[in-house]
Amino acid sequence: MGKETKNLMLEVSAGIVVFTAVAMLGALFMYPSRAVFAGLILGMVLALAMFLSMAMVLERSMKTDDPKAVQKQSIISSVLRYLLLIVILIAVIVRFSNWFNPVAVVIGVLGLKVGAFSQPIIHKIVVKRTKGE
Repeated sequence: MGKETKNLMLEVSAGIVVFTAVAMLGALFMYPSRAVFAGLILGMVLALAMFLSMAMVLERSMKTDDPKAVQKQSIISSVLRYLLLIVILIAVIVRFSNWFNPVAVVIGVLGLKVGAFSQPIIHKIVVKRTKGE
């Protein structure tokens, strides 16, 4: 993995973590519950795992010459990721809802989207700080 790819992964991951911290701060005032905080952390971990999976699939896809194989591999990995997420959410709802708030888990997983959208902003901040040194 190249340096730019690693930096991109760190920036998106930082966005996921910052989103979770902001969500926890909001939960502290609106609905302070251990299950909510645990759900947000579980959602963050799931978002980070999904992002790592996506990055690994993308990295493998860039090394493959066959576009049909890349398409097939991408679809299969995407379906597996979301099926696993659904299974985990069902398990949380049915078995572990007293430990993890299911809504908080979903909000934590949405940190993946926020991390991706906030990456350009984080990148600008990082570049500005490294050039300022």
